[in-house]
Amino acid sequence: MAGLREHCKQRVEQGEAAQLIDPLLDIIEQMNDRLVRLEHRVAQLQQAQYGSKRERISSGQLQLALLQLPAHDSLGELQADLEQDKPETPVRRKQARTPRHIPQSIPRNTILSEPPEACKWCADCRCEKKYIGSEYAEVLEFKPGQFFVERTDRRKYACPKCQSGVVIGPGPHRVLDQAMPGPGLVAEVVVRKYADHCPLERQSRIFCQRYGITLSASTLGDWVGGSAQVLEPLYKELLRRVVSRSHLSLDDTPVRVLDKAHAKGIKRGHLWSLVSDDEVVYFYTPTWHGAPLVELLKDFDGVLQSDGYSGLNPLYQKLPRAPKRAGCMAHARRRFVRALEAGDARAAIPLALIRKLYKIEAQATDQGMDNAARLQLRQSQSVPLMVQLDKEVRRLGAQAPPKTLLGQAVGYAVRQWSTLETFLHDGAVRIDNNHVERTLRPIGTGRHNWLFGGSDQGARWLAIHQTLLGTCLLLGVRDPWEYLRDILTKLARGWPQSRLGELLPGPWLAARTPQAQPAPPSPA
Repeated sequence: MAGLREHCKQRVEQGEAAQLIDPLLDIIEQMNDRLVRLEHRVAQLQQAQYGSKRERISSGQLQLALLQLPAHDSLGELQADLEQDKPETPVRRKQARTPRHIPQSIPRNTILSEPPEACKWCADCRCEKKYIGSEYAEVLEFKPGQFFVERTDRRKYACPKCQSGVVIGPGPHRVLDQAMPGPGLVAEVVVRKYADHCPLERQSRIFCQRYGITLSASTLGDWVGGSAQVLEPLYKELLRRVVSRSHLSLDDTPVRVLDKAHAKGIKRGHLWSLVSDDEVVYFYTPTWHGAPLVELLKDFDGVLQSDGYSGLNPLYQKLPRAPKRAGCMAHARRRFVRALEAGDARAAIPLALIRKLYKIEAQATDQGMDNAARLQLRQSQSVPLMVQLDKEVRRLGAQAPPKTLLGQAVGYAVRQWSTLETFLHDGAVRIDNNHVERTLRPIGTGRHNWLFGGSDQGARWLAIHQTLLGTCLLLGVRDPWEYLRDILTKLARGWPQSRLGELLPGPWLAARTPQAQPAPPSPA
């Protein structure tokens, strides 16, 4: 600043003050733009640190923002639509109480309670009272898991005369070669680590302190790795099925992995989530470039949905069959939300239109529409809204500087517009990629507990176990331990490779779900 002041002073002394006006105005404008960006950045950091993590914008907030805008052709319609929405009043939740009615599926252990013997005789006439019924009082109880030993008595037989031809009963079927744990214990360790996010060190302490069983973390780690090897054929079968679908959604999350060759001893791998219908497969790549992922998707020629991250472009370019891309409306909306929260009321118009798009999607879901009916609904109602949204976005693009939050939101929407429109022409494509992001949340939760993978191989074990457990979660399997215990038992007993598909979570659950019995024929 001192140099600039001296320069201006010299120009004024030389009689060139008028020539300084334009350069100074340019500097002021640049400084003002920088100040706006810094204020927006501070607002973002404050929101990330102290604000709500949920990007909810109420109809009342949108109405207030629209009132701040000058008259516009679409404002009246948008305001009327928002007024029709039910007011979003906070619901006062009562403190949770013990349920009076416990589900009938929970086993009951009935304890007989008789009144004192002396009370069974009438005090007036001295006759014996008769039983007239019962009242039941239920207490919900819990019994922690217990260790037990299955001891196999292998009977031996031999000829009493020649002492030859000794035969012995078969030994137990072991999940892991030359290892002591049964399928139930292996399943418990895996579920605790990957579903309940309990590190192996903590499990080791729990087993020792609560049950008196000494199992080191390294031993538990060997069991986890061994079970992953046993489950790998099942994992590959599920991976093959998911990749063969016509619609696939994709996202990734970083995973820290120990690597002695790295300068800091830790490198950054990536865990990819591939979702199709009610199945999810996790796939690990040591680097973000993901050459193994390209090899995996080389034959895929359907619709591939992802967010608009530019780093994914090389992946799409390397795929030989060039699948059709579908974008994520939630990512586009997120940027307009940030602009509105920073004080730019102009972002309310695209947010109100996006809100109407999501109402249409909710209507289709609530009515249980199939893909054909959903597509018809989108063609009649969503297409006009997308045309209107396109006009509003491009109008705002001419007003908002590119480096502002609103300008960044507009730029993202314009760049991704062709992918954002994909859902309008295919009823099987979702409006956003949120369902994939939800499958990555357990990985984020787990990272806070197990911190990193022990190696690339350990990260692959993570992918195998999370695939089966994640698919169980999507399908509504209530007890993943029961699923793992059952399939590990069957695999240990030599389940045929030709029938591996029956052990996948979907077919396994279907085989255990009671089928609806057909109605009896009506009498003639």
